[in-house]
Formats: sequence, structure tokens, C-alpha cells
Amino acid sequence: MKLLAAMILAAGLLSAVHSVHAADPDPLQDFCIADIAAGPVSNGFPCKLPALASTDDFAFSGLAEAADPSVSPTNGTATLAFVRQWPALNTQGLSLIRLDINPGGIIFPHSHNLATEILYVLEGEMYTGFVTNNFGNDPTISNKLYAKVVKKGEAFIFPRGLLHFQLNKGKVLASSLNVLNSQNPGIQLMPSALFGSGIDREMLEKSFFMNATQVAALENIFQ
Repeated sequence: MKLLAAMILAAGLLSAVHSVHAADPDPLQDFCIADIAAGPVSNGFPCKLPALASTDDFAFSGLAEAADPSVSPTNGTATLAFVRQWPALNTQGLSLIRLDINPGGIIFPHSHNLATEILYVLEGEMYTGFVTNNFGNDPTISNKLYAKVVKKGEAFIFPRGLLHFQLNKGKVLASSLNVLNSQNPGIQLMPSALFGSGIDREMLEKSFFMNATQVAALENIFQ
């Protein structure tokens, strides 16, 4: 009986351990600076020789200054610090994004299929949130919106793979630093995925109750 109880307890603990694993596998060495030129392999990039690593490999200044959101038609920019931009992230299971959004600007609804994300507001405020799955485990929260205005010093979490967005409803530039638990979290922008990928127009017309002219106009924007 004691053996059976121990086996049940061990199974429960093993299940709990598996349930909290990060999106990326654990590293098997202290660090693995990516050899970007060698190209990706099945899971990440090959390592450059550890003896060739320097302190500068582990530092990154690409997020220090706000980008200019006015260069984007949405008045919002996302500056990435994924493994291709910061090779030291290779095998570490983390990446960063900086968002800078002018008043009235947006970041398109999008998802990261490989990572959970936490947004921390550096300046200003953002209306942000996510929508749950249409057919998840709990039908009482199917297609449910969780959203609010998040202000300077506050944070918001987006569960892995769920559609989320940002809108600056304030009067000044809004900036955030976002942390994701994958070195390459993936980004799928909803408008460009639908109207910029070459999906048959009839499919889009019938899905969104639009006519051919309306679909063509959006395709011209996103293709």
C-alpha cells in the first residue's frame, strides 16, 4: 500500500514538473553563443567555441533607446531582442521585445505560438489584453477577452499562443519592455497572416462577410 502511494505521489510530482517546463529545453552547458552564420539546426543554433566568447557577447544595447513609432503605418514599433539579434540568448530560453507606441498607435493583434509573454510598462499607458481559445478546456471562458489599461510600473501577462494586442489610449509615448520564455518565440501578426499570405479571396470574403473589392484593398496593404 505504501509503495502504491509512493508511486502515485511520484507520478503526481513528475506531472507537476512537466507542467511548469519553459517553452525551450534546458541548456546542457553554461552558455552557447549562437553561430548565426552557420544557420539554425533542429533546435536553436550551433555554438561558437566557448573560448572565443567575450563579455560583449553577453551585453545588448539594442533596447536602450525608444524607436520612432512614426516610421510605422500603425504608429507603433516593436524592437526585437531574439536570438538572431542577441546570439547569447541561444539555449537560455528567454528573449525581449521593446514596444514604443505613439498616442493612438497600435501593435497589431498577434500571437507567439512558442512563448508566454510578460509586458512591463516603462512609460505612458497601454490598453492591452488577450482573448482565450474558442474551444478550450472550460467552455465558460470560450473566446473571452481579458483587457485593461496598464500604466507605468504595471505589468500584464499573455498566456502562450493566445491572441493579444496593444493600443496607446494616452496622450504621450507609451513604451514597454516585454519578456518571453523562448529564445525564438515566433510572431504571427493576424492581419498580415490573413491578408498577406495569399489565401484564396473567396475564403476571405466568406469568412469576414466582405466583398472582393474590400478584400483586395486589404491585400494591397499587407502583401
